[in-house]
Amino acid sequence: MGNPQIILLVTSRLDQLASFEKALRSDPGVELITIGTAEEAIDAAVRLVPVMAVVDQQVPGATALEIVQRLLSVNAFIHTAVLTDMDEALFHEHSEGLGVLAGLPLRPDEKDAAGLLAKLREMAPLG
Repeated sequence: MGNPQIILLVTSRLDQLASFEKALRSDPGVELITIGTAEEAIDAAVRLVPVMAVVDQQVPGATALEIVQRLLSVNAFIHTAVLTDMDEALFHEHSEGLGVLAGLPLRPDEKDAAGLLAKLREMAPLG
């Protein structure tokens, strides 16, 4: 095992994402860092070079897809996932061209975390 990979969780609703956060945090290949605003997310992406950012639908300072665009401008290789209430087809249409790895429900759970990490492991080794 190498060093854990950094994943950013960008949300102002951490209290509503407890089971999802706990599941991500419990993976030995992951170092989870929680971020509350768009500006902090961009700053963390520059400083920490995370393998992934999970971005909530609405974060102070920007929408999720605006944050994804900004993250990609500082690191074209960052994987992203978005917490959204859009249906799958509409989300795909709005996020097309951004390479978003997954659209997740607004209240993701342990199964969503496991599925996301499995998808990520197909693309990048963790830990």
